[in-house]
Amino acid sequence: MTASTPNPSYASILALPSVKFIFGSALAGRFAYALAGLPLLLSVQSATGSFGAAGLAMGVFGATVAFLAPLRARIIDRFGRRRTLPPFAIAFALGLLALAAGTSQTSSVLLCVFLSGVVGAVAPPLGPSMRVLWAQLTPTPAHLRKALSLDAVLEELLYLGGPALAGFLLLLISPSATLLIPAALVVFGALAMVTPAAAKENIPAPSPRESPTGKPARERSLLSQGLFLTLLIPVLAAGLVVGAVYVVVPAALAGPGTEGAIGIVLAAFAAGSAIGGLLYARTRFTASPQLQLLMLATALAGGAAAIAVMAGSAVGLGVILLATGLFLSPIMIVGYFAASGFGGAHRQTMATTWVNTSHNLGAAAGSVVAGIVIEAAGPAESILATAALAAVLILASALILVGAHRIRFPVTSA
Repeated sequence: MTASTPNPSYASILALPSVKFIFGSALAGRFAYALAGLPLLLSVQSATGSFGAAGLAMGVFGATVAFLAPLRARIIDRFGRRRTLPPFAIAFALGLLALAAGTSQTSSVLLCVFLSGVVGAVAPPLGPSMRVLWAQLTPTPAHLRKALSLDAVLEELLYLGGPALAGFLLLLISPSATLLIPAALVVFGALAMVTPAAAKENIPAPSPRESPTGKPARERSLLSQGLFLTLLIPVLAAGLVVGAVYVVVPAALAGPGTEGAIGIVLAAFAAGSAIGGLLYARTRFTASPQLQLLMLATALAGGAAAIAVMAGSAVGLGVILLATGLFLSPIMIVGYFAASGFGGAHRQTMATTWVNTSHNLGAAAGSVVAGIVIEAAGPAESILATAALAAVLILASALILVGAHRIRFPVTSA
């Protein structure tokens, strides 16, 4: 059901004060993550002579990015973006420089894995920081919803173009040298987000609220709130599907000369997500964010299950993934928008980071499950198993929501 209230345009969002500079800077910094994966993988493989070691390094990098994200967000909420983003970005860049130096010649697996873990551990949360800034840059909930839609769509485009650009760069320079480019982008993006041009938006983190006794009040943990969990669980289910797709498609289309087809099929998934984000932003829903997430995640899992029917056809997979991807960006948009209401004044970065972390953890788990089932049964059975797990999570979220239906949700739909 849609509402008839005015819906801001993307142009009106970009016309808001300071938005073009701040958002452009954030996108430049975030592009580093889309650009770094392939050269990191290939630089470690080149230095160690092992794709197994390269996969391990990528896994450790992804794990430290995901598992330590809430801690980095807590630091930013406590000390403010201006004090914390630049040190994180500089440490991230130095880590990439060390990895580039270490992989420019034959190196040990232990060193490469250790450096990859360090890089992930200090990855600056530019995306969550930008989503907190959107809440300060936009005048109304309707503008915020549209801004988060624009943010999600362009993030999809970054991850669509990042691997392609990395592949082109690798034709010209070595994988180790290519790592220097994301190092520079992260530093530029983080520093630009805290320059004087953005100073009025960089509001320091508020002091903790005090209890009647004069001591800082202890806020209830976000993860102890049932309604907050009903935001995270569907996002976790969506991550399961995404992680499985990026393992199942290469396995389903494996064969001589199929690399191009695999890339096109996966690009169709990202393109569908970007289109879905654009379409979602043009519609106004009155249903609660939790109910929207349940419906969107169910559609995503159902689309993923349909992949099993076309597991051997590149054209069929491309069509199904294009349609399935339509539901991915809206899931992230709704999750980020609703989570910002739970963060309050003190934990905005933390709240939106949990959404990101849920998706990343789901994707990691989906990749692992898909790989195990592929070895045991095959690609079609793998995607069905993952879709079934996602359905279980969606059902669990629905049960939690039913149990908490008397609790008033703190954010009204835009």
